Amino acid sequence: MTNNKPFKIIHLSDLHLTKTDNTSRSEPKLFGALKGMNAAFRQIVKDTAVQNSDMVIVTGDVTDRGDIESWRIFWDIIKNAGLTKRTHVIPGNHDVCCLGARLPRFSGKGYADKDLKKVISGLSIGRQSIKFPWVKVLDERVAVFGMNSNNLGNYTALDNAIGELSYYQLLSLADKLRKYRDVPVKIIALHHSPNIPEIKTAKKRGQKPLSNFERLTLQIPEGHRHGLRLLCVTHRVRLIIHGHLHMSEDRRVNGIRIIGAPA
Repeated sequence: MTNNKPFKIIHLSDLHLTKTDNTSRSEPKLFGALKGMNAAFRQIVKDTAVQNSDMVIVTGDVTDRGDIESWRIFWDIIKNAGLTKRTHVIPGNHDVCCLGARLPRFSGKGYADKDLKKVISGLSIGRQSIKFPWVKVLDERVAVFGMNSNNLGNYTALDNAIGELSYYQLLSLADKLRKYRDVPVKIIALHHSPNIPEIKTAKKRGQKPLSNFERLTLQIPEGHRHGLRLLCVTHRVRLIIHGHLHMSEDRRVNGIRIIGAPA
């Protein structure tokens, strides 16, 4: 018998929690440091909508610097709010990547392994899935697929924001979408934007356009996002949710609904 009760999902992103409540965020601000993220999150989880939800998805940048202390604060807040079993997290570039500078090497694999190990430690505290893509079916009507869209092993703060989806991750996603093809509502969650409108398109829609540099660094590469959206169309994915842009958006591309959460 089909369940007629609404399945409620809370989508949060870019919390940028810090190791102490008084620690400022890494991004500069014109007047004073950015603080108060931890306190804001403690208030968010008390909200009635969050408390009455069936699932909480956080699409990355849980922490500001990827440190284990910030991850512990996150999971403590989630536990105290009674949300542990309902919360599912994918990493963002601040959780994974280096925000400073690294000496170039012939291969970035050593850095990539180090970055991945860091985020696995944070996710493991909450007993989260650490192999991507993962799939969660908490209701017979809804399947959520989580992906890691981060550029592992970056060398500088300039390229840490760039996203990517490997061929093998897309291949695995295709297998999982095929396996759960009969689930009516399929949702893909990732950190980076799967599509940022070109400047001319944004202006036509009455939106504030992002520069070509922002479009390059804040969305996944062209081939990756086209491949992702092709899989979505083929397997009737209803929705892609993401963060990273620190702005709210709700629009459609190729018939796929895309929702971005603000910070």
